[in-house]
Amino acid sequence: MKELDMPKRPHNINFENREKGHVTGVSKVVSSNDRELVLESSAGGLTLTGSGLKIIKFNAEEGFLSFEGVPNAFRYSAAKVPLIKRIFS
Repeated sequence: MKELDMPKRPHNINFENREKGHVTGVSKVVSSNDRELVLESSAGGLTLTGSGLKIIKFNAEEGFLSFEGVPNAFRYSAAKVPLIKRIFS
């Protein structure tokens, strides 16, 4: 069975002087606090951990998120497989 062709947004992470950063391809902010940002991106779930983290700007239409703080680590989780694909695969 051929996979559905769904447009994927480019996904990038950029850090500036370990004080702020920008993430593209973000579709949703799941949760955020000063130690952790949990996001959904075109590359799957993404968790950024650090200290003093704060979302400066988020635009879901453009898939852009800007934050400040000191990031220590980031981790991806698997992208969710659409239900229809799980049923018919």
